[in-house]
Parts: sequence; structure tokens; C-alpha cells
Amino acid sequence: MRLLLSCLFLAVICHSFADESPLPADEHFKVETVAGGLVDAMEIAVLPKGDVLIIERTGGVKHFDPATGMTELVTTIPVEVRKETFARESGLLGITPDPDFETNSHIYLFYSVPGNSMQRLARFNFSNGELSNETLILEFPHDRENAVCHEGGSLAFGPDGNLFLSTGDNTCPFESNGSAPIDQRPERHWYDAQRSAANTNDLRGKILRIRPKPEGGYEIPEGNLFPKSDKTRPEIYAMGCRNPFRISVDSKSGFVYWGEVGPDAAETNDRGSIGFDEINQAREAGYFGWPYFVADNKAYTDYDFAAEKLGKPFNPAAPINDSPNNTGKQNLPAATAPLWFYPRASACAGPVYHREQFPDTQSKLPDVFDNCLIAYDWTSGWVRAIKLDENGDIVWNKPWLSRHLLIHPVDMETAPTGEIYILEYGSAWYDGADGRLRKISYSETPVPLEMTAADPRMKGLDLEHPGSKIIAKSTCLACHLTDQKSIGPKYSDVAKKYSGDSAARDILAKKILTGGVGVWGPIPMPPHPQHNIEETQQIVDAILKMTPKKDEAEE
Repeated sequence: MRLLLSCLFLAVICHSFADESPLPADEHFKVETVAGGLVDAMEIAVLPKGDVLIIERTGGVKHFDPATGMTELVTTIPVEVRKETFARESGLLGITPDPDFETNSHIYLFYSVPGNSMQRLARFNFSNGELSNETLILEFPHDRENAVCHEGGSLAFGPDGNLFLSTGDNTCPFESNGSAPIDQRPERHWYDAQRSAANTNDLRGKILRIRPKPEGGYEIPEGNLFPKSDKTRPEIYAMGCRNPFRISVDSKSGFVYWGEVGPDAAETNDRGSIGFDEINQAREAGYFGWPYFVADNKAYTDYDFAAEKLGKPFNPAAPINDSPNNTGKQNLPAATAPLWFYPRASACAGPVYHREQFPDTQSKLPDVFDNCLIAYDWTSGWVRAIKLDENGDIVWNKPWLSRHLLIHPVDMETAPTGEIYILEYGSAWYDGADGRLRKISYSETPVPLEMTAADPRMKGLDLEHPGSKIIAKSTCLACHLTDQKSIGPKYSDVAKKYSGDSAARDILAKKILTGGVGVWGPIPMPPHPQHNIEETQQIVDAILKMTPKKDEAEE
């Protein structure tokens, strides 16, 4: 069972690290909501005086002022957002302030240009509550057809003034059976990540590193992966990324961290491994494996989609990209293994915490967090503190804030006084309006935990039902809500559709296990092998138990 394996995996990994220092109990941390009503909240920029800029995928830029507690709309950036058969993850994707913001007022945004299949990095001025003077820094084409996704878009500056930008592989993952998307058939380039993530001459599926110029554009710093040539792009720092959704840069070491959202494969087979997520660490430029390897360089097989024939496993020591869609070098650098990996969910990397960089306030995190990477997961909502030694190796890996309900955490940044801001995307996959900005502060004296209201994604379910309890702890809530359509149908519609159908229980229980597509639209539901048939039957029982409203029942 994949969920059980995931939990056991985390437990074994954490137990194996020596010198585990205990984290304070959750009662020592206050998690308060400071802004709400956000639509598809994506990323934040914490400014030097403690105020926060928040971006929404649909284009909104909002400003939170901690002095007044007010959140106001600054502007709306025109962006391209998803359509049914269009790019599924386009929009306003990234924001970060310039290291010299206090003197130059510069803010950087990364977004999908409307009406033109381009991704754009631009610089703006933010002053007196207004965003102005857009200056183009970097722009590159991306595909938007055939349900492609994985756009990355996270922005962060390093301690040396270089700007890092994450970009996804811009590939449709839904027609590769959860395995490597390396479909080389003619007119199928949308399904081949070799054209992007494994292409040394393409900016997608990468972590880029550049130095913005005052007049616009950028310079290439020393130490990137490739020199400029007709087969390589010098902006590339790390390549071989699937969806590096959230990145951070250690303000002391300069090491780059990112969460790699992994593939959907429910089992290991002849084509390759079960899906894993990764927390990656780049101490220097390198290749990080996608789409030929996953986790600790578990190799996929070179699969011929036209002949449906298996080839040889790829070689992590000497990977070769011979796809006809590749415009770069065939011989790639050896694959770099991740810092940590775990069964597939939605990994994100937060800041590396350094206590000496903050004033001596009681609300900053305690000593045990010093030199900890804070990692979190968008799907599962957990947060972990990963203690690093002076070389950047893991000392221990511990769960944190487990008793606090976090709904799709999507970004995390430190405040100037040492607290942590955490941004919640919100309940629905698209166009939800309940995203929140929350602040985490420490209290030496334990304080009572605020009683969190029931998860709004569970509204209408019998919370005492065994199936509801399984749903609450599973990945189901990433794609389904009870009373609102997300990327999947709302549960009340499922209950209505199958009301009175005696065969529905077994049919739906098996479909949860094996996955399916077509009944509710073109987006497939991935398999859920982490459950057994008895658990999926209980899930179905809880869903079908939902009573349709009177007007719905009479339709």
C-alpha cells in the first residue's frame, strides 16, 4: 500500500539519522492567518520592512502590511491561464525582491505572456503601493497545447546577487503510464521531455542562473553548466528537472534547493520505478536525471512508443539523449542523486534557517532549527525540518507542525524578525478563493493550540465515517472537493450520479485503485495503490453516503 509505504519510508529514513535533536512540541508554535481570500496563491516576496507581496496565478499582485493587518490589490498582470486543452499550469508564477530592494525598489515577476506562447521574466519597480516600469530580463517560448503542464516558475536570489529561476519540463505526463515521457513518434513532441528537461539547448526543465543588468537583459555568471554554443544554453545551472515547483537558495552556502514533483507511476515495472518526489541540492551546476532517472538514479527503460518495445535501461553515469526532438548535445553529464526522496506527492523546498541572521527576538525559531532546511509538501500538507551539517549533508529529518492543518502549502519565506511566512494555495485546484498567508512564530512558553475548524475540503462528508477518515489522510483532497469542482468532480456530484446504483460501490472502489479517465472529462485520475480494496470501498461508501440537496435530487 503506497500510503503505508510512504509513512514507513519516512519513519525509517528519519530514524536512521544520528543525533536527532528534538523539536519543540507544536504547542510552542503559533500559526496565525494574516491574509485570506487569495485565488490560486502562488508565491510571496517578503520585503525588508516585513511587508509581503503575494501573487495569484490568475494575475493578481497583492500587498500585505503587517502594521495595519490589511491586504490590498496592487495590480493585475495580464497572463495566460489554463483552458481545457491548453497549458494547465500557466499564469503568474513567481516573484522575488531584488537584494538591493531598499535602494532600487526592484521586484521580479515570472509569468505566461497572454496571446503569445512565451514565458517572461521581468523587473518592475514597487513603491508607494504601485507596480510600474516593466523591464524585460528574459523570455523564452513554451508549448501550451495538448494539456502540457509543469511550468515551475519559482524565483530566488543567491547571496552573490545571481538570480535563480525554476522552469518545468512543459510536457504532458498523462500518456506515458506514469513512466518516463519519452514519446518520439512524429507530431508527439508534447509528450517528450527529452526536448526540454534533457535538452542542453532548451531553457525548460531547468534551474537557470543569471545576473540581471540595470538596463534590462542579463549576464551569465561563471560556474554555470555549459558555455554558450549552438548546442548549449549558458543560462542553465541545473538541468533534468520535471517540475521544480519551489526553490530556495541558502543565504550562507549558496547551495540551491528545490522540490521536484515526481511522476505518477503506481508500481515498479519493466519500464521503470514507482513514482518518487525529490528534495534536490545543487552545490554546483549539474544534471539531475529527468526524464531518464528518478529518486536515487533509478533508471527508466528506453521505451519505443511506436513499436511498444522495451530497450535498455538508461545509464546514469553516461546518459544519452538521442531523441529527434533534441536540439542540444546527445551526451549528457552524469546524473546527480537528490538530497532526499520519498513516494510521490508534491515536494517543495523552503528556506535554510540561520538564527544569527535575525534580531534576538523571542518569536524567531529556537536553536534546534539553526542550519535546518524547511521542506514541505503541497499535496499532503506536511512540513519537515531537515538538519544539515557544515557540508550540507543531512544530520536528521523530523516532522514539524503536524498538529496544524495546512491546506496545500505552496511557498515559505522567513520574515526579517525570524518568523516564517507560509502561503497556502487554497482548496481547489483551479480558481479557489480560500488561499491564505500565515505566520509561524515561536513561544518559549507553551500556548494552547487553536482549535482548527474541520478541513473545508471535507464539508458534507460524515467525519466519523471510516472512509472519510481515510480521505482526510490520503491524496484524494488534492484533486477533489466535496461541494466544488476542482481538477476532478466534486464528491456530491459523484454521489448524485451513482445514487441507487448497486454496482457502483465495487466499480468505483476498483477505479480508485487502478485509475481511470473519461467519465468526468479528459484529465485522468491516477491509480492509488497505497490503499487496499477494503479501504477504497470505505472511501466510496463515505462519498455515496452524501445526501444530495433537494433541488439537486429533483433535477
